[in-house]
Amino acid sequence: MNYYKYCSQCGETNTHGYIDGNHRYHCTHCKAIHYQNPKPTATLICPKGDHLLLGRRAFSPGKGEWGLPGGFMELNETLYDAALRELKEETNLEGKVTRILGTCSHYGSIFGDILLIGLQVDIDNWDAMIAGDDVSELKLFSINNLPDLAFDCHTKILSYYLK
Repeated sequence: MNYYKYCSQCGETNTHGYIDGNHRYHCTHCKAIHYQNPKPTATLICPKGDHLLLGRRAFSPGKGEWGLPGGFMELNETLYDAALRELKEETNLEGKVTRILGTCSHYGSIFGDILLIGLQVDIDNWDAMIAGDDVSELKLFSINNLPDLAFDCHTKILSYYLK
């Protein structure tokens, strides 16, 4: 991850160190904290009866492995907007977010720190399903016969749904 060498408040050099109750990147001169927050994702559970929709990842990380549909939130987008946009991009489907399932944090990935937010999305019409964007294949798997998922956080979010 790249860091700003100089403070955006006063122009002095930034450093990592203890300030305001935590170890943070900050300016030792003016004490401005330069927060490094995780990137939020909408990570989707899309049930169809006793089956769940999974996508085979088209790119690294996890290329070729099965995972939950979803992706990063964009600026000026709500969590629900991101969920429905990602659903459309990856599956060509439309749906309705029915509940937030829970979260999982993944630290130090190639994308930096990530906060995965699991959501259940119900889909009325599955006829238009086509793999797109970051997935090469889509498949409905029986809840009782799911493959291993590409990421530990996908497995954790799936466990929230199965409870």
